[in-house]
This record gives sequence, structure tokens and C-alpha cells, in this order.
Amino acid sequence: MKRLFLALNIPDAVKNALLAFQPKPGAGLRPVNREGLHLTLCFIGVAEIEPVHRAVRTLHARGFPLQIKGLGQYRHAKGGALWAGVEPGEALLTLQRGLSVVLGRAHIQTGAKPFRPHITLARYKVGVSTSGIERFLQQSDRLVLDPIRIHQFVLYSSDTRPEGAVYRIEHRYPLAGIGKKRSS
Repeated sequence: MKRLFLALNIPDAVKNALLAFQPKPGAGLRPVNREGLHLTLCFIGVAEIEPVHRAVRTLHARGFPLQIKGLGQYRHAKGGALWAGVEPGEALLTLQRGLSVVLGRAHIQTGAKPFRPHITLARYKVGVSTSGIERFLQQSDRLVLDPIRIHQFVLYSSDTRPEGAVYRIEHRYPLAGIGKKRSS
């Protein structure tokens, strides 16, 4: 069994642009490494890969454009996360809901948190200096990337280590073509 989640993999050019917005590492502040830049659709947790794969491959969804725009932060009891915003377009929300439905039908539990699309850029612990966080958030208006085309989503496994998580792509799932006309 592995720790699993479904996500959108981000193209390298977009990762490069996002890395330019990351705050500098410091006491209690840890930027996400390049391989960790993704948009989580459904967190599954510790589970067997095959039942998840069987459930997810039944989903049929279309590709779509994705808009990355703005910066923000989430706070929680032990610290928080700094992130790049993702506009919650209808196609993205439909994909995420569809994944939740097919996983639920297969009796595979997903995280209970509401879906708020974002790409985590850094994590911080309670007590971190707020000046770095404030500088990060002041850049928010500058982050507006060209929309990217999403053609697939991915089943990832992750291994949590002291230096950060290590991610492995277990399966890729293509989405139907963008802009193809339906035959009548």
C-alpha cells in the first residue's frame, strides 16, 4: 500500500515560472521542490494502487484550459502553505467531482477538505518570520500565466521524508481532445 493522490502535472515551462515566485528558504520556511509542483485533485491516502486505477480509468472527461493566477496562503495549527492560485473553471471542477464520484462508487475514501484549486509553492511552520510571507503575497498581482492546456491527469504515490516528499507517477490518464466537434 502506498500514499496516493490524483493530480494535474504541470508543464516544465510553467514550473519554471512558478519557481521564480517561490520565497527563499529560511528558518521554518521550506519551498516545494520542482517535482512537487502539481495541482492535487483528490487526496486518497494510504491505499492499494490497483483498485484506485480500476475506478479512475472508468472516468471519461475532456481536456481543458487551466488559468494560474495570483498568490495566497492557507494557515493551519502547525503553520501553513503558500500557493499559486488556479481559477476554478467548470471543466476543472467537473473533473474533480467526477473523480470523487468514481472513487466513492469503488468505496475508496478521499480527503474530506473542500476542493480549492491551487499549486503549493512553499510550506511554513508556526513562528516563521512573517516578512518573507508578506513579500511573497505582495507579488500576487504579478502572477498571471498564459492558460495551459490540460490533456491528462496523474495518479501519484508519495513518500514523505524529512527533506520533503518524493513523488512517483503510477499511472497517467488521458483526457479527451480539446475543441473537437461532436459529430451529429
